[in-house]
Amino acid sequence: MPMIRARYPENWDEIALQVKEDANWCCTQCGKPCRKPGVERLHFAFCLMITYPEWFPITSEGEEEKPQRFTLTVAHLDQDPQNNHPDNLNALCAPCHLKFDALFRKANASTKQEWFGQMKLEDLP
Repeated sequence: MPMIRARYPENWDEIALQVKEDANWCCTQCGKPCRKPGVERLHFAFCLMITYPEWFPITSEGEEEKPQRFTLTVAHLDQDPQNNHPDNLNALCAPCHLKFDALFRKANASTKQEWFGQMKLEDLP
């Protein structure tokens, strides 16, 4: 689910970068290393295939590449983008972040609708 940038502090990029650096660019859930900004995707993939071949299983022909599985994100454990205390932030690869957020997705959907001005039925006169 895309983030609503306005809900995050102005210095979110710096906060998120620090969390990723503190995690050494690895997912704190599954341990998977993720690509740092500026590292060529092919170079990263080649090094990763040699070091962690188990993350590159032989698959059927035509399976599309999924580079986002090696993208490191930052999750708010309490789902509150305003709570940027280090204890509330966790570096997660994109798949782990999606799994974590799945528990909250329904609540987040209604929060997002409210953010954009959609009223709840109980708000109607």
